[in-house]
Amino acid sequence: MFIADRLIYVELPKTACTHIGKLLALVVPGEQRGKHNKPGQAEFDRGPVFLGSVRNPWAWYVSLWAYGCQQEGMLWEALTHGRGSVRGLGWRAAPIYAGRRWLHSLRQRPAEWRRLYSDVQDVQAFRTWLRWLHEPARRWDSAERFALHACAERVGLLTYRYLDLFCRGGFRSIADLESLRAFDARANYLDHVIRTEHLEQDLLMVLERLQISISDEQRSQILGGGRSNPSRGKRSRWQDYYDQASIELVAQRDRFITERFGYRPPAL
Repeated sequence: MFIADRLIYVELPKTACTHIGKLLALVVPGEQRGKHNKPGQAEFDRGPVFLGSVRNPWAWYVSLWAYGCQQEGMLWEALTHGRGSVRGLGWRAAPIYAGRRWLHSLRQRPAEWRRLYSDVQDVQAFRTWLRWLHEPARRWDSAERFALHACAERVGLLTYRYLDLFCRGGFRSIADLESLRAFDARANYLDHVIRTEHLEQDLLMVLERLQISISDEQRSQILGGGRSNPSRGKRSRWQDYYDQASIELVAQRDRFITERFGYRPPAL
């Protein structure tokens, strides 16, 4: 989280959060505390304005996969760690859940997942990865506990991460989309959401609403664009990774995100 006196920015992975944090640091005094972590009661008690960020789901999955091709990220670690390995499963913090993750690992085929992460230019590898990621029969799991939730067979990883990070309280037993929407309506604590595709404009709008004055130089720096932590080596257009089947898979799984923020599928 980026924590300032009047605001807290909570970071959803692969939504330009490193860049947004750096831009915020240009205009408001604050500090970075952790990464992709949720606010605790102490942060809520302060009564700040909460910011979050979101991204077009089709672009988000390409970015997440490309990050794994760099052998980075919790998901890459969960999918490619050695079959039956007992390391890094969180035995001390949650032994029962760690045992479940270990049993999952016995059914996983880490070599096959590693193959899907071997070439960031391989569109077929991405499409297979995306399909496998959403096949209930594969039952992969990681420390974020997605597989423990009733919605895991119906929603995508982006939708799960959004609800898990930006809502107070649990939704482990909620399975259907309408109930998830109702949960979000009552439990979401964000005051403003920055869309990655309109990052600079959305950030300037938030600063204006908070009556945070910025200099002409700071405005120019914000509008300068650029990203602080891009995935390396992937094709210039994320749309090139999709075919009709993979487009429809994301549309179905992350309907919550697309409808909430008005995202449209890429045109082939």
